[in-house]
Amino acid sequence: MPDRIQTEKPRLLQAVKRELGFFDAGGYGRPFRGQWRPTLLLRDSPVCINCNDAGRQSPCSQCPLFSLVPPDKHSSVVPCHHIPLNKKGVTIAKLYAGSSQPCLDSHYRNWLEHIINALKTSF
Repeated sequence: MPDRIQTEKPRLLQAVKRELGFFDAGGYGRPFRGQWRPTLLLRDSPVCINCNDAGRQSPCSQCPLFSLVPPDKHSSVVPCHHIPLNKKGVTIAKLYAGSSQPCLDSHYRNWLEHIINALKTSF
């Protein structure tokens, strides 16, 4: 694991476990902000530091998941959507651009389980 992740492991593990719980509880299937748009993975999760703030007041760099974002994507509109979900470099952004919801959900849940296991075994 890269050094930037090593220093954030406890905070990151807690955040990813919360995210898996939110995902498994059907949190993304609930109406969001007056139903004017579908919910977005990570961006509309309670794990996101800007979840309840439509104006995105806090910088994404303060998020525990930010250490997983590739440096060249740090200034993206939704940096967490560029976290690689597997060794092939599949990201949430790529899946939103050309995959079905079941495919996205499957990749995402597999990644959550993988990152939790990786963090647990590296403590």
